[in-house]
Amino acid sequence: MLMQKKLVGIVVCMVVALSFFSSTTAADPDAQLEIKIVGGLPLPLFFHYVGGAVANIGDTSAYNITIIMTIRGGILGTTNETVVGYYDELPPQQAYGVGINNAYGFGLVTITLTASASNTENVTGIAHGVQMGGFTWIPFSWIHLIT
Repeated sequence: MLMQKKLVGIVVCMVVALSFFSSTTAADPDAQLEIKIVGGLPLPLFFHYVGGAVANIGDTSAYNITIIMTIRGGILGTTNETVVGYYDELPPQQAYGVGINNAYGFGLVTITLTASASNTENVTGIAHGVQMGGFTWIPFSWIHLIT
C-alpha cells in the first residue's frame, strides 16, 4: 500500500513538472502555399504531361491566386512553354493543379512553378529534368507528390 502511494506521488509530480517545461504554440492562422512538380510517366495518359500542384496548407483561404508554370531548355533552347492560371480563392487544405501537355524537345530542361496570392507570400518551386521528345522525365517526382 505504501509503495502504491509513493508510485502515485511520483507520477503526479512528473506530470506537474512536465507541464512547467512544455509550452504551447499557436497555429499560424494565415494562408500558406506549397508547391509540388511532377514530370511525365510512361503511361498513356501521363506520357506527355508535366504538371504541378499548388496547395494551401494554412488555416485560412488564399485570395487572388496567380499560378505560372514554365518549362525551358533543351538543345538550343527549343523547349519553351508557359501556362498561366488565375483563381479567386484557394480554401485551406485544398489544391489546384496546373499542367503543360505536349512540350517537345531534347536535352536538359528546367521546370518552374510560381504561385502568388494577395494575402500570403509568393512561393516558387524549381525542378530539373530531361526532355526526350514529348516525354519529360523528372527523377522521382511522382514519389515526392505523395509525400
